[in-house]
Amino acid sequence: MKYELSFIISPLVPETEHEALKQEVLGYLKENKADIISEPYFMGRKKLTYPIKKQKHGFYVFLEFSLEEKQALKDLDVKLRHNNNILRHLIIKKDKVSDKSKVDMSKFADVPEGKIFRKTRSEKPRRSEYKPREFKKPAKTEDIKVDLKDIDKQLDEILEAGPKID
Repeated sequence: MKYELSFIISPLVPETEHEALKQEVLGYLKENKADIISEPYFMGRKKLTYPIKKQKHGFYVFLEFSLEEKQALKDLDVKLRHNNNILRHLIIKKDKVSDKSKVDMSKFADVPEGKIFRKTRSEKPRRSEYKPREFKKPAKTEDIKVDLKDIDKQLDEILEAGPKID
């Protein structure tokens, strides 16, 4: 069976020791008699989506291998889990693409290009049939001229009347 292994190296590990850690992971694979299909691909330092063990960045590494025994895969998983220099790891089984999953394009030959299949609603008019709203313009207000003398008179009247106590 083919598998893909991806793991994140902790940023606390110095970059000079990354190669040794990759060789350690390859050693785990060789112990379990795995055939390495592709050498480790180092993506470099990337920001994590969420903090892992209070770390916001990590160094991503990917590699492919094939392994026949299920128990050996479980042993590899345990060894990677217990390695404190690895923040996270993921082992993915790679399946062969079957011929049944391919799409037969001859079924779509009679469909004109650009045709969009959509559920139509007959109750409501289409957006193009809507009429825009007509807004009424507010009536023009006349400018009222106020004299300061009139304002002073009204203020004096209010002040002389005083507060009304019931």
